[in-house]
Amino acid sequence: MTERTYHHGNLRQELMEKGLQYVERYGVESLSMRKLAESSGVSSAAPYAHFKNKEDFLKAVQEYITEQFSEILKKTAERCGNGPRLLLELGKSYVLFFSENPTYYRFLFTRGTPDIRDYEPFMIFSSAVCTQPTGGAAGEDAEESRAKTLALWSVVHGLAQIATIPGALDPEHLEEEIERILNAVTIK
Repeated sequence: MTERTYHHGNLRQELMEKGLQYVERYGVESLSMRKLAESSGVSSAAPYAHFKNKEDFLKAVQEYITEQFSEILKKTAERCGNGPRLLLELGKSYVLFFSENPTYYRFLFTRGTPDIRDYEPFMIFSSAVCTQPTGGAAGEDAEESRAKTLALWSVVHGLAQIATIPGALDPEHLEEEIERILNAVTIK
């Protein structure tokens, strides 16, 4: 294999994407910084310009996925405001993001579950639940709002996992199918 010593574009992002593909195919245990460089077609020293070591790389990939995921949810929340479709649209965005990026889902949620207490995507859902007529209602305490958030999160998380299985959901009518499923499960 010929090593390239100069790289155009965003090498950090390319290393993360190629590393994800490598982990998906061969497992995280077999990944090394040298193999990461080979999979990206760069010198064996190039990954060290962006990551201290393998663990730093894996942490950066988790952050990279979480940032993209959070951005999708934030854009959905901005688009919907506090309207009646906010929770449904957040759920659809969650499931669609991971159905389009199944490798992200498997990587993010098989390396240990993020601490939900300060996990930005969860906080976006929590905020949405509290602003809806069905959440944060007068007399409702914080524990009840948290329970509703966890219920919603559980449904969309499980549906996202199903959506990562090829053929489990109808790809030609995926958005409609997700909406039907989420409408069948309402938070009261």
